[in-house]
Amino acid sequence: MAYFDSSKNRALWEIRLGQLRKERELRLQGDAGDAFKEEADREMSAGTRIRMTYQELLQEEAMASEKNRKERGAREMGRDKTRVQAPEREGMGNEMG
Repeated sequence: MAYFDSSKNRALWEIRLGQLRKERELRLQGDAGDAFKEEADREMSAGTRIRMTYQELLQEEAMASEKNRKERGAREMGRDKTRVQAPEREGMGNEMG
């Protein structure tokens, strides 16, 4: 119940509770409230499904993993170069000094 300790959360709950009371009154009067229908329509239209076969999904995952592998390889190559350059710099500093 710590949710209601916050005045903001308590106010939001009161607003929602008022909406639910209005909908209940409408239903008791015989009028079917549209609030639930609107919510359902919003949920259904929020996301669109794309038909995809299992083989297409496997191909997409393989391409994504290949792309990640290439990026990881490029990053590791960059790290290796900096590791090689660092000891060379140290060696050069010792020879000159």
